[in-house]
Amino acid sequence: MKEFLMHTEHIFSSVTFGKWKRQARDLKRSGDLSHHQALELIAEANRFKDWHHVVTEAKLNRISESAFRSGLVVAYDIKDATENWVPDDSFVDDSRVHLFCQNDILAWYRRGDEEADEEEKRAIPSDPVEYMEEFEEWYMNVHFFRYVGPSLPSTPRKVLPLLDERCFFAPMFFWHGGKFIDPWRDLAVNNVLDMSGETEPNREQVDRT
Repeated sequence: MKEFLMHTEHIFSSVTFGKWKRQARDLKRSGDLSHHQALELIAEANRFKDWHHVVTEAKLNRISESAFRSGLVVAYDIKDATENWVPDDSFVDDSRVHLFCQNDILAWYRRGDEEADEEEKRAIPSDPVEYMEEFEEWYMNVHFFRYVGPSLPSTPRKVLPLLDERCFFAPMFFWHGGKFIDPWRDLAVNNVLDMSGETEPNREQVDRT
């Protein structure tokens, strides 16, 4: 069970699901158990009600994982997501996708700390556990939307007008086809983020996006 942010869902990747199935096969071979019995033991060991529960959760997780790896996932500050986002049928809330996004977000968070000035760095916890606790507290305020519209925008820049229609503020970041995008770092031109997506980037930005 994924407890990184104390979500109530059983959040796990397809890799983990495959590992559990292999463990069940190994358990069956090593003892006098049916395949069904082995699956049930693996489910119980991982705090599920039964193997059917594992499969049900795996199907839900697969939707979020697929969106992260090949679709569009958008992250907003919780205040913008609740107060400024205009809901429609093209995006749905997705609390499961955080498992797949968290490594990119942690890298983004650490990079910001590394680039901070000396005064700001003095406020950064030096203890790794305390650092992660601070990160997790901040991460609780990140809200995710998963795109379920008819067609995926062909480029990250073409995502911007899609979001501009739904929120006055730019997203914190998003994933397009599995690629992490920091809009201000990757798509802004001369420190201006054109949410219409029409401003042409310079060559260096073309190479990055």
